[in-house]
Amino acid sequence: MNTLIVQTKTDLNRSLFRSKPFIFFSLGMPVGFYLLFTKVFNMGVPEEYMSVFYKDSMIQMATYSVMISSLFSFSMTLIEDRKQGVKQFLRLSPMPESIYYGSKILTQFLINSLLLIVIFLVGHFVNGVQMDSMTWLTSGLWILYGCLPIVALATIVSLVKDPNTASVLNNMILMPLAIVSGLWWPIDMFPEVVQKIATGLPTYYAAQGAKQLAAGQLPDGKGILIIFIYFVGIMVLSIYLNGRKEEIKR
Repeated sequence: MNTLIVQTKTDLNRSLFRSKPFIFFSLGMPVGFYLLFTKVFNMGVPEEYMSVFYKDSMIQMATYSVMISSLFSFSMTLIEDRKQGVKQFLRLSPMPESIYYGSKILTQFLINSLLLIVIFLVGHFVNGVQMDSMTWLTSGLWILYGCLPIVALATIVSLVKDPNTASVLNNMILMPLAIVSGLWWPIDMFPEVVQKIATGLPTYYAAQGAKQLAAGQLPDGKGILIIFIYFVGIMVLSIYLNGRKEEIKR
């Protein structure tokens, strides 16, 4: 347990305090867009709907923030560790790989939780979003659950050797996924075929389930199942691809 805590502290320090791009992309951009949408692009929103608009926009940008962190931060950390020979070092050290991966997952969970807290605070103090403590907690936990497939996807992106190529790949995945999932604009603004695609994506349900919880409702059972299926499926694919890569090296 002590080894896990020490390794997690090291990973947190590297991600939070040594990576300025991480702070900007994972936190600065979503907060900036949230304020832009709610303070500038709020024309036409009826006054009686404004509180819901503030709350839904906060949840959408919180989901987007966790997506950025889960995809960029997690994949880049794994790539950097591989380039520095961390996995080779693990094979020669007494620390089991389970501790290494456990610390990575725990670190990502803590970082994502921190991002949610900051954006929730902005929503509460800047736009007056009001929810009881249990609703804040369950909405945040749901977003963390809903973005698990993105964490799994990051393990596949990390198989790319070049960090620049991985960064381009992450951008190619992130932006279309966020837009189609309705994190930027309501999906009913899109053509019907895009709406159907959206309702089959885990990131759509990551935000949608949190909105339902914020409104005092339970998340859609379909969303729970879709997120779980995507997570398991992507993890199975990741394990297979990692295994194939190790075989090729031999």
